[in-house]
Amino acid sequence: MDIPLAERVLPPSLDEATFDKALDAIIEIVGEDNVSRDSLKGNLEGPQGQTCYGDLWPLADATDHTPSAAIRPASVEEIQGVLKIANHYKIPLWTLSRGKNLGYGASGAVVRGSVILDLHRMNKIIEVNEEYAYAIVEPGVSFFDLYHYVQERNYRLWPSSPALGWGSVVGNTLERGFGYTPEGEHAEQQCGMELVLANGEVIRTGMGALKGSPMWPLYKGGYGPSVDGLFFQSNLGIVTKIGLHVTPAPVCYIDCEVSVPNEEDLAALVKGISSLEREGVIQNHTSIANPYRQSFSSKDEDIMKRVLNPGMQGSYATNEDMTALQREQGWGYWRAYFAIYGASAKVTDAHWSTVQERLGVIPGVTFKGQRHESKDGGRLNASQMPKGEIPHNGFPRIDAKDFVNVRGFGGGHLAFAPLFPPGGAELQEWFTKALSTVEKAKFDLFSDFHVFGRYVIGIVLIVYAPAEGARAKTLMEELLRDGKEKFGISEYRTHIDYMDEVQSHFDFGNGSLDRLITVIKQSLDPNGILSPGKSGIWARPRETRI
Repeated sequence: MDIPLAERVLPPSLDEATFDKALDAIIEIVGEDNVSRDSLKGNLEGPQGQTCYGDLWPLADATDHTPSAAIRPASVEEIQGVLKIANHYKIPLWTLSRGKNLGYGASGAVVRGSVILDLHRMNKIIEVNEEYAYAIVEPGVSFFDLYHYVQERNYRLWPSSPALGWGSVVGNTLERGFGYTPEGEHAEQQCGMELVLANGEVIRTGMGALKGSPMWPLYKGGYGPSVDGLFFQSNLGIVTKIGLHVTPAPVCYIDCEVSVPNEEDLAALVKGISSLEREGVIQNHTSIANPYRQSFSSKDEDIMKRVLNPGMQGSYATNEDMTALQREQGWGYWRAYFAIYGASAKVTDAHWSTVQERLGVIPGVTFKGQRHESKDGGRLNASQMPKGEIPHNGFPRIDAKDFVNVRGFGGGHLAFAPLFPPGGAELQEWFTKALSTVEKAKFDLFSDFHVFGRYVIGIVLIVYAPAEGARAKTLMEELLRDGKEKFGISEYRTHIDYMDEVQSHFDFGNGSLDRLITVIKQSLDPNGILSPGKSGIWARPRETRI
């Protein structure tokens, strides 16, 4: 359901007549159907059927992130034309790939009145190379699109997918998002990038700068300085294509679960798993769930009632309740999900045996593995694998989007996403404090922890009903403050409300990194029209910002 605006929203320092003149000029470039003169329509459908632009779940008393309009170009040439007009009128453009950045601000912009530059019409899959296992895609390509493209051609590849497959491959990669196959660290698998600078100049990074080179999606380094990283989580350019390495389909595959009985077993579990990942025994990253998250995997109606009934406004499922449920059901307090992939059953079986041997030292640990082997020695087809709890085979899904309604229809969620070392002790200590903080705020604790070989992302999902926005905001602010002040941690990615704050956490050299990025921003985008405020990046020094 789309909500009407009380009054027209305009870009900063622009009157209505001038803004309409600018939009008329843009219509000449992209067509009338591809310009929205407000934020009420034109977006891809959201979780509750919305087609409006903006933060779907605004927090109470938060900054207003309402856009003024939206533009949907279909080509690099159309982007160049839009940029010329935006520079002339000093119109801020907030770039989206598909607008599915849920939990982090969705399609809202940091600056109220920004015009959304929505790239979902740029949806070409330029190339998928089966032999070398890479893809080149535009921003409008979703994980579903890439998966179906591979399936239709019977390619022996398993492209990675995050928890929700409707998002953009490009957008997720640029936000340093992740999926669940061995090539699930999408930012690490990016190889080659095309982008448009604020002045309209088109750049290809790495080997793409060598005209006609077949090495663009194969060798990331290029020659001389590597600049790809400047365009992750940034507003220094508009990325229009990326190359991405994908996982060759295995011959044998084991979908694995490891459970440990007690809350205090988290440190040992994380330490053991991260070590196995560094050694290549476990090839993908591991997702770890607490009892509240595990309960959503249950098909038992009585369990769901016990979990969901407290999950109304002003109430919550306590850790004590969840621990009792976990023990009654014979679950572990922590359940780890990962997979093992190999060119033969001999390889996967050996790795699975090593996992059980190494993690078997944790008292009460249990193991569960679903083994799948090609009958003819060929590569496994992801579509023929059981769906599983986590898309370890790259099979995209969308069912998790309904989770936001557990505390009332129209609910939303915030993701607090801090980083930790992989030893486990730091995560365990922080979790104890975070659990107390979340319960004090009367919210359910949904632990969505992701263990990589050399770091852990300890995501806490704050799910809230529309009337609970003020409490959710207070909780998020406390988690941010405690994380920095008491544990010396910060997020790898954050909601648009907190981008300046998280940027301020990176304070080495009295903010020297921020000053460097500001200089680069001023050079590449002197008018500051590209996604102002994204990741705390502005075209003016911090002390002069509003």
